[in-house]
Amino acid sequence: MTQLFINILNWVQSFVGNYGWSVIVFTLLIKLCLLPLDYKSRRSMRAMSLLNPKLEELKKRYANDQEKLNKKTQELYKKNGVNPLSGCLPMLIQLPILYIMFAAMRRVAAQMQIEIIYKWAVENGLALVNEDGVFTGLASVESVQNVLDAIRNGTASFGDTQSWLWIKSVFQPDNFSRMLLPSLSELATTYGQYEGKLALDENHINFITQYLDYVSRSQYGANADLANAVTLALQQSANFKSASMLGLFSISIPTTWTGYINGLSILPVLACVTQLLSTKLQPAQPAANNQQGGTGKFMKWFFPIFSLWICWSSTASFAIYWVFVNVWGIVSTFAINFFIEKKDKDTAEGGSDNSTNKEALQP
Repeated sequence: MTQLFINILNWVQSFVGNYGWSVIVFTLLIKLCLLPLDYKSRRSMRAMSLLNPKLEELKKRYANDQEKLNKKTQELYKKNGVNPLSGCLPMLIQLPILYIMFAAMRRVAAQMQIEIIYKWAVENGLALVNEDGVFTGLASVESVQNVLDAIRNGTASFGDTQSWLWIKSVFQPDNFSRMLLPSLSELATTYGQYEGKLALDENHINFITQYLDYVSRSQYGANADLANAVTLALQQSANFKSASMLGLFSISIPTTWTGYINGLSILPVLACVTQLLSTKLQPAQPAANNQQGGTGKFMKWFFPIFSLWICWSSTASFAIYWVFVNVWGIVSTFAINFFIEKKDKDTAEGGSDNSTNKEALQP
């Protein structure tokens, strides 16, 4: 499934021309396909919400008879055509999609990061190629000192890194502590994870293994000096300072804002805010006990905080997906609720099913 998502995303990108916008188009296609199921689920959740007062009455009436309570609850559901499990179906489908999308974005990012670095290295004489365009080796650090100085001064160009709005590269996190190119350790970890799984030609493979000195996995040897030099030059251009966050962890804050800082950390904040709004818009479901109610309150705050963290540390392309899904959920909730309310109002004004519905609400 991951490869299928990658193929579809690359197909969309071939028309759109930018991975940031391609993620939005791809996500829109997925959500449109799931819209009928989403509508059915939200209608069921709304019906469940309307039944809450009756469910509370049943709990009070049969507080000492759990068997009778279960029977009457099922009768109430059956009379009103409500399936309490139907509201969970879209979530059961969307969770695997979320996981597959996360995996697809990581693999696409690994591929594109190597291609971007290779193209930049060739254009700047860091990677040597013969007249046939075949990679022959890396230039010495001394011979590329001018390029490294240009990076430190903020005047180097990295070509097309797949920028999107304020983000320099969608394959890096929207995060002011990260650069538009992955660091040596980040790239080594990523390539190590996806070695043999990427659609790289021989030039890219030979280049990245030498760039990372991947032959010696336990330590970075002489060939890794170039990757180290590039990483250090990027970090020096921003003059990072470390700041402690409540003593739990530290983050790097740039004191010089260069064009190589990948993002402004807007997407993680948007993910947190939209997740909070999306969670609050969900209809309240009856809690079986105080513990379950406490768990529900915890989850309402956990998911926004989790959204902030995952979009802070993941690629911007995945963060775009996460934020768009939340925005879609908010807009579709208002639209579907408006449609359902209008439909119920028209039915009530018609009077044909009104008395039946009232009778069905009786426990």
